[in-house]
Amino acid sequence: MDKYNFRSIGYFLKLADTLNFTQAANELYITQPALSKCIKQLEEEIGVSLLNRSTKKVELTEGGKLLYDEWKIWHDRSEELLHEARMLNGKGAARIKIGIVEFGGVVNKVMPVIEDYDDAHPEFEVDFEILGFSELSRKLKNGELDFIITLNTEIDASSLSVHVRPLMGLQLYIIVPKKNHFYSYDNLEFKDLKDETFCVFTDNYSDEARSSIIMHCKSEGFVPKDIKYFSNMKSMEMTIAHSDYITIGYDTFFDSNARLKLFPIEDAIGGHELVFAWKGDLKKNTTELFNYLQKVFENQKA
Repeated sequence: MDKYNFRSIGYFLKLADTLNFTQAANELYITQPALSKCIKQLEEEIGVSLLNRSTKKVELTEGGKLLYDEWKIWHDRSEELLHEARMLNGKGAARIKIGIVEFGGVVNKVMPVIEDYDDAHPEFEVDFEILGFSELSRKLKNGELDFIITLNTEIDASSLSVHVRPLMGLQLYIIVPKKNHFYSYDNLEFKDLKDETFCVFTDNYSDEARSSIIMHCKSEGFVPKDIKYFSNMKSMEMTIAHSDYITIGYDTFFDSNARLKLFPIEDAIGGHELVFAWKGDLKKNTTELFNYLQKVFENQKA
């Protein structure tokens, strides 16, 4: 197992269980291209074709079937042993609980960094949850999460008394699908949207999305013609991509979607940032992971 890693085999096993790149990628919280690249690298490293791919279906090769049976046993047993080893290590495994906002782009940036840290620190158990804004705030408030990665605007709207440190700046965009007549435009201004249907998160999902979009509209002298409400990120993305509805958001909403075009809003109201947020004092092990994450993202910005 020296040439390929535990995570790559886990990705292959998930894909073998689903035989669907899209479903497997969603369940792994990575993009489909990232999963495809990982599987291709694994095949190159071991010199075995694992999958037969066609436009209609994905099947395991005979070699893939053989390795699946052996790797499944090894992978499941390795996870059990790793958990037992962590529990026996010193005072037992220290659990670090992280909440990540349910943006495809954010999840795909953050998760590989957390996984790298987790692989290098078997003395820790790193738990994470992918949640909407309001649920992240609630769990942080109740002490169910050590820290969260979310939007500064959501923290401001939640009235939480927390510590906040910026991770990266965000650009606000008008997000337009192929079926919308504005898709062919080179430039688009917010005032042009008075006859459009907006997609907006429900108040149960976001503390500020609805009020923020309405505020932007009113600043341009109109109210939305119609609003469609959504209680999760994936439903909104799929609806926008296959309709003529629009929304206001960030490029980190969706890691990549060829059916959507993003027009920057140059005069966006207020500052927009992705932030770390936590309550009270961070525990030592949590501080170490927190600092690691921040350092990685600072290097990416440089």
